[in-house]
Amino acid sequence: MTRLSLARLSLARQLLLLQMLMVVLVVGVVGWVSTVQADQSFRRHETRRLLATAEATATEGVVRGALVLDDPATEADESARLRESLPERLERVRAAAGASYIMLVAVDDDVLTALPPLGKGDPLDLAAATRRGAGWTGTTERFGQKSVEAQVAVFADGSFEQLGIAPGDVIGYLTIGRNYPSRLEVLRAAIPNALLYFAIAGAIGVGGSLLIARRVKRQTLGLEPGEITALVEQREAMLHGVREGVLGVDGTGRVAFANDEAVALLELPGPSRGRRVDELEVGPEVRAALRGEAAGRDVVVAVGGRLLVLNTQPVRIRARRTGWVTTMRDRTELLALEQELAAAQAGTDTLRAQVHEFRNRLHAIAGMAELGRMDRVSEFVHAVMSDLDGRVGQVSAQVDDPAVASLLVAKASRADELGIDFLLTPESHLGVHDAALSADLVTVVGNLVDNAFDAVSPGGRVQVELAESAGRIVVEVADTGGGIAAEDLARVFELGWTTKHGSDAALHGFGLALTRMACRRHGGSVTVGQREGAVLRAELYTDEAAR
Repeated sequence: MTRLSLARLSLARQLLLLQMLMVVLVVGVVGWVSTVQADQSFRRHETRRLLATAEATATEGVVRGALVLDDPATEADESARLRESLPERLERVRAAAGASYIMLVAVDDDVLTALPPLGKGDPLDLAAATRRGAGWTGTTERFGQKSVEAQVAVFADGSFEQLGIAPGDVIGYLTIGRNYPSRLEVLRAAIPNALLYFAIAGAIGVGGSLLIARRVKRQTLGLEPGEITALVEQREAMLHGVREGVLGVDGTGRVAFANDEAVALLELPGPSRGRRVDELEVGPEVRAALRGEAAGRDVVVAVGGRLLVLNTQPVRIRARRTGWVTTMRDRTELLALEQELAAAQAGTDTLRAQVHEFRNRLHAIAGMAELGRMDRVSEFVHAVMSDLDGRVGQVSAQVDDPAVASLLVAKASRADELGIDFLLTPESHLGVHDAALSADLVTVVGNLVDNAFDAVSPGGRVQVELAESAGRIVVEVADTGGGIAAEDLARVFELGWTTKHGSDAALHGFGLALTRMACRRHGGSVTVGQREGAVLRAELYTDEAAR
């Protein structure tokens, strides 16, 4: 039967077929073992019985008398009578013992009687132990068949002393043997037991196969092996095909499955299937989410340089919870995009304010022209340009990086609109850096300044200090707001934590987390302290040697 035709059979039929094959194999092995055991038992039993028969026969007077020739003390007709009665006596012994042959040989190897007769050239095959007077048993080839055989020496008794034969002298040898049964005979003898064994084993096998098949079908929800294989293959293809990370944990806290995206997002170093969640190299908040301990939906956690959104749901089978399934999405780019949109919105608001201010100034210039005060127009325009040039010139003189310089100019305009005193310290200095570091500096400066703007009221002050030396960049933003409560100092960098309230509170709480991630990407960190208000200090490094 080919593999394809076997796969088409139902589970019950496959189990039944395999069980019957096992039954046939077991019966065959049992038959072979029984044959070997029967052979050993036959040899052991028959050799003992034949040896006992040979030893008893060798002590009979007719056997001893037939071996002594030309006894002068006896009549010739008596010796002849003993010789004539010997074959009949040995035949009775052979028949009574169930032997196949019997043979009496004189010490000079003269065969007195052999039943059946020896053929021409048939060897006597007397063992050396027999010639020494000891009994011998074993297997041999006699009359073209394998046989078990017993050989004994015939000893003289005291009745032959007048002939010069002392008691105990060896006067001949008696051999008796039985042929092994043929294979056909063994088979005929074994067939009834074999059929009985086969019937019993077959009945047990069929019943057991049906019970096992029924239990397996119940456990596999009635699915056949081919359907189970297809289901597993489809599940694997689906898990590894989705772009979201999916990781399952069983009831014992071990990872049951994890697709490629989950391994990449969690930055797992190797195969995770079968490992306990506590053994995974992830943060405590991720472990809590994977075990279903983190409350809420869309739980945001930090893994390396990513912000992941985790959703964990319990898995229930037959109303019993068997584990947890966690889906995960990379929200880093989305949050960065939100920050960029927020920055763009702030820039738009700044431009709108500047447009409004510029319109007011144009109206002032137009009014002075209509009043004929042209001398005042020139002074007014000169004052406005001087103020704008002074602000841009100060930032450009201290900050060479164009992205950070543009950000600071925009934040200064935003501060004017909010009524906040925005100050870049005179000691500040920052050089030009590559695009990646410049983008992270914009993230750090923008988030720290925005948090400071949110903390102060109109009339307050926000001070920015930039310092760079020996490959180390320090960004410090201080404000004169109310500061941060002592119990909240340890939470300011938690994902989603914010002091803001209202309908848009869920959109906040990521700025400082993104700031910390940007600093860590460059081997630095960010800390928070208190002075007049809050002071946030970020450090970044431009190369590995400076860290």
